[in-house]
Amino acid sequence: MSTLRLLMLPAADGDCLLLSWGDDSHLHHMVVDGGRTSAYPHLKKRLSSIADKGESLELYVLTHIDADHIEGALAYLRDSNRPLVPKQVWYNGRTEMTSTGIRSMKQGDAYSVALAKLEWPLNTSFCDGVAKIESAPGVIDIAGLKITMLSPDELHLAALGSKWSQWHQQQGVRARGLVKKPKRPLPPNPLIVEDLIAPGPIDTELPNGSSIAFIAEWGERRILFGGDAHPDLLAASLEPLAAGEGGRYRVDVLKASHHGSAKNTCRKLIEMLDCRRLAISTNGNIHCHPDPQAIALFLHFGPEGRKHLYFNYVTEQTRPWAKPEVADRYGYSAHFPPDEEGMIAIDVLADD
Repeated sequence: MSTLRLLMLPAADGDCLLLSWGDDSHLHHMVVDGGRTSAYPHLKKRLSSIADKGESLELYVLTHIDADHIEGALAYLRDSNRPLVPKQVWYNGRTEMTSTGIRSMKQGDAYSVALAKLEWPLNTSFCDGVAKIESAPGVIDIAGLKITMLSPDELHLAALGSKWSQWHQQQGVRARGLVKKPKRPLPPNPLIVEDLIAPGPIDTELPNGSSIAFIAEWGERRILFGGDAHPDLLAASLEPLAAGEGGRYRVDVLKASHHGSAKNTCRKLIEMLDCRRLAISTNGNIHCHPDPQAIALFLHFGPEGRKHLYFNYVTEQTRPWAKPEVADRYGYSAHFPPDEEGMIAIDVLADD
């Protein structure tokens, strides 16, 4: 038997994802992001189980420096009793960004320093040691998992790299424009998808623009890991792939960019995908994600057929999507954690 399973761990308002693939007798594993510090004990438990089976952590991807992705990653690096060491890490710190031409910045530097001390292989899949589209040798093979980079590109990395350098020159003074402001929207009642699909502003935050995003493919199944990437770059990267498949690129699971933010989902992106499963990781703290507009775009502009929404928390933002009358009207099923809050698994090999 074969497995391709995506596990969303309790990461609070962030991401901590564990992908497992291969023959059931010996699986391979990849971690994408660390979530908040509170996520690490949950991940450590999973990694201990993996180590006990004699299996490997093939790759650890830290998509970018936002606190809701990097806090748990720092906890992992600082744990002298960590059960597993990854064979490779993907991460772009200040050195990688500035080679292309606040609080989270401090954490980014701390991560780079800790990583260097441990001497773990960093970005060895990329020709110049920078995890970006231009440096990827086409499709990257990680223990049989085929990875296609979608973000970042040199332009987005350089944009944050220049701000990072400015921040260092200011000797710790917080650079303006990099602090996200909280917002407190609630989904409308009733939920009417057609009222939520008008075009809106897209994300221009520099840390999000530097986010690593990619397609992971195994056993003819694909997952799009969106990180917090900008939707226009995702769409541009997907355009040739979609053209090669008649206009829509088949993806079996879309891990929503930026926790289902409306600014990180757009009609053009959704219309390029042949995808019926949307996964969103967040407890809604701070920014009250997911935005109903992002989910509405997925439901309205996605392909024909029944769709599936996967949430790892029951919140004011996600609960309305569980209403049977809404799900029936728009032809989808909503899935929530069956046992532990914050944790839900998706069997990617299962039919939609």
